[in-house]
Amino acid sequence: MKSQTQESEGGALSEEERLQLLTTAGKRNRLFILALAGVLGSLMLASVGMNIYSAFSAGDEPRIQALEKQVLRLEQQLVVQQTALSNQEELLASQQASQLTGLFDRAENPDSIAEVSKVLQAQERDYQQVMQGLKAGMRDLANMLPGSRSWLADYEEAIDRAQLNSRQRSEDIQAWSDKAQQPAPAAKPPGTSVDPG
Repeated sequence: MKSQTQESEGGALSEEERLQLLTTAGKRNRLFILALAGVLGSLMLASVGMNIYSAFSAGDEPRIQALEKQVLRLEQQLVVQQTALSNQEELLASQQASQLTGLFDRAENPDSIAEVSKVLQAQERDYQQVMQGLKAGMRDLANMLPGSRSWLADYEEAIDRAQLNSRQRSEDIQAWSDKAQQPAPAAKPPGTSVDPG
């Protein structure tokens, strides 16, 4: 303590005074740094703002106009390409139709239809015989078992329907075979036109 009092008498600063001076200097330095940071931040924001403004300003007008012209050109080319594509699709469809017309005019061979018809009619006859045998067996079984007449009537009805459908299919097959045996009208080769004169 003696040394402190001696220094204060000799013109030296006391510890409190030094502390107070350092505190005020620290506050002043902080305010200066804060102000400097504010000024630099404002300058940076202004610079960024100017860059953004210049990026969107009149400097881009020629580039934007060039891009708009290019977009218009591409749209026109797209319309032309779509028109050409639709024309080619129509042409292809008409060519395919004319080729297919010639291929399918009379693709059925009457002899092969007659053979297939015979096989199908034989199958239908066999099916009808099996159904008839099933019906007879069920009738015999119903006669052997007492009280079985009710289910016999139910099953007989279903078998009769199946036989009727089989007879109808057999008639349809015969009609198909008869139609194939008739002479076909003379077909024109594809691509020929009728001469009115």
